[in-house]
Amino acid sequence: MKYPVPHARLVHKQTAELKKLHDKLCFRRAFPKTLSEHRDACEQLRQFGRRVSSKLSDSGIAATRLHYRFSFPVAKWLAKKAPGTVSIDWAEIDDCACLDDLLQQILQSSEDDYFDSGYVSSQDWVALASAGFPGTDFDWLMAQVQSKRMENIWSQLYDAADLPLVWDIGDSKLSKSRNVFPVTTAVAREEGMRTRPRDAKKEIRRPLSSIRKLSGRDGANLMDVAMASLAARHRETNHFNYANPAEVYLADVGEGVSIAVFGLAPEYRYPLECTLGFLILSNGVPVGYGGSSTLFLQVNTGINIFDEYRGSEASFLWVQVMRVYHALVACTRYVVNPYQFGAGNDEALSSGAFWFYYHLGFRPVDTKVRKLAKDEVAKRMRKPTHRSGARTLSKLASCDMHLTLPGALQSEFFDEEWLATSSMLATRELAVVGERTRAESSRRVARNVARDLRVRSLRSWSKSELSGLERIAPIVAATNPAAWPGDAKAAMRKLLRAKGGAEEVEYARLLGLHQTFRSELRAICRSADSG
Repeated sequence: MKYPVPHARLVHKQTAELKKLHDKLCFRRAFPKTLSEHRDACEQLRQFGRRVSSKLSDSGIAATRLHYRFSFPVAKWLAKKAPGTVSIDWAEIDDCACLDDLLQQILQSSEDDYFDSGYVSSQDWVALASAGFPGTDFDWLMAQVQSKRMENIWSQLYDAADLPLVWDIGDSKLSKSRNVFPVTTAVAREEGMRTRPRDAKKEIRRPLSSIRKLSGRDGANLMDVAMASLAARHRETNHFNYANPAEVYLADVGEGVSIAVFGLAPEYRYPLECTLGFLILSNGVPVGYGGSSTLFLQVNTGINIFDEYRGSEASFLWVQVMRVYHALVACTRYVVNPYQFGAGNDEALSSGAFWFYYHLGFRPVDTKVRKLAKDEVAKRMRKPTHRSGARTLSKLASCDMHLTLPGALQSEFFDEEWLATSSMLATRELAVVGERTRAESSRRVARNVARDLRVRSLRSWSKSELSGLERIAPIVAATNPAAWPGDAKAAMRKLLRAKGGAEEVEYARLLGLHQTFRSELRAICRSADSG
């Protein structure tokens, strides 16, 4: 079906209609009823920039401008993927003090006197300094801060500057209009959307027919799709910002839908937990995303469906995400924090997101909240038109919700608050070895743990594996691994090496299997908290 092209000069009403049309085309590209509808939607979106006016600014649509204060990782990505299109939005800067701190690190000594003279503004100095550079002022700035050795410093200085940017999206493939991961064949939805499975837990445990690790090149391309899908919507997440192109998995869940899971680059991995991001694609179109903290046999996660696709099959897609995680890391428990369904999140609260999770089998961990939920269900059974009020929904969103698969034990649950306790234990272990610097203490603790676990030699370990060992060793040391039985020591040797290995998913699997480490760390965290 062809849509009429609106008049070039759009009034507010026509602008709203154009935005609505774009949303409809995006939906039909992702979930077409027929292949001809898919082809038509793709073609119209490819040319959509010709219809756009300035009133659609910040929509992420082709040929518009987008204003945002991106973090350093996203700024680096934009400088690489969209050169010549991003500029510093000087009109939005009230105070240049933090930006000047960044610029001070760029200055050559011969430039100090003029920069500090008070005769020149930060904007004018950047304009003068970048006069011979083949790009925008933003491109010039990012070219100055590319030293890998100083990346942590550049990141801190850049983020402190909180730099407002303006991105002229143009006809970029990074726009919402054109951002698609290529697929071989599109799939039409002749039978409509799939509904929530009758038995979500059974569906989660059903084996996947296809899940594969992508090549580094395809992984990097899919990372770009993920980054663009958020950047065009004024969003970002560390799950994508620090993703590892060499560890991207793609699972086919039917009807043209696939779930991509991203591991973190080794240098950004957390000490104990395994963090994995996910992107949901339908016919290659990103329709939702989220992230997870994988910890022993549990996954703490949540889902975000982009606005254009809210009328699709969210419940089904969420179950498929959990199914993919189960296939990758063999988890038996899923944890959702209150923010996902209303605590400090008005949109989730008003939408009744609590019931979205409840109907899939999630249950509140607090007994009083669980009873309140049962009472609300009983009221709806007696009166189908009953709806929970805002006050009730706020009470329901006052604790975590868990979904447990058959065989899951409460004794396996590791409270997220114990991550902070584990970190305290690590500080204690680093302190007691008595080295002069933290770096020396870290190396000493790692060597001690390796000795206690009977690691014959660390010479064959890669730099990344040694770094992973140092990252987690202080937490392992707190559990007294020297007293463990031989099989537990052997399992921990594999786990430690996997922490800095090529695939952190392997580390997550091994962590879930290590009962001794889990039980010992649980016990010492309980003891530390009670003390």
